[in-house]
Amino acid sequence: MHCFDVVQLQQSQIPAASEIAANAFESDPVFSYLTPDDPDLRFQALTWLTNRVMAYCKQYEHIYTTSALQGIAAWLPPGEFSSNLHQQLKILWQLQLYRLPMKVGWNRLGRWLNVLYTTEIAHQQDMGSAPFWYLGLMVVHPAQQGQGIGSRLLQPILRRASDEGLPCYVVTFTGQAVRFYQKNGFEIAHEQRFAPDAPSFWTLKRNP
Repeated sequence: MHCFDVVQLQQSQIPAASEIAANAFESDPVFSYLTPDDPDLRFQALTWLTNRVMAYCKQYEHIYTTSALQGIAAWLPPGEFSSNLHQQLKILWQLQLYRLPMKVGWNRLGRWLNVLYTTEIAHQQDMGSAPFWYLGLMVVHPAQQGQGIGSRLLQPILRRASDEGLPCYVVTFTGQAVRFYQKNGFEIAHEQRFAPDAPSFWTLKRNP
């Protein structure tokens, strides 16, 4: 098996995958805005958060990695990321976001609430009630970036979504990530700041 072969992430790999994601996101402007300033506490918070996202997505079996665990693409299938209140409460509960104050500090909670609210409003404006594939997490090990791994990890669901005639949707936080998604067929749907003193975010959509 080639180290670039795309495979399903196994449950036992989630802890190691979470550390890879935390390392990659440490310098992300939005995650810096949302997590503690102390580097150790930030790493702990990001490891916990990405672990929860992967654990939630794993139930749908659409988390892809390489055979050498060089990156992760975690998807939610159509209907599982929606504006439906019951679905949103299910996601919040299973992600254990009620533990956020203990993980990021009470002084970051207001920022989190604003980010969650603002991205949800953008999601409603961009997608309405239409079904779509949602990319919940996309990351490549910092030392392995620029080798085409991220694009490989996206392909299983990009192909499936095209076959199904469904769009794909993602929220991202850096211009570099925007350019990566654009190379893979996504188009910018929305761009704004969370607050005047906060970083920007982008939503992108890929039509079938």
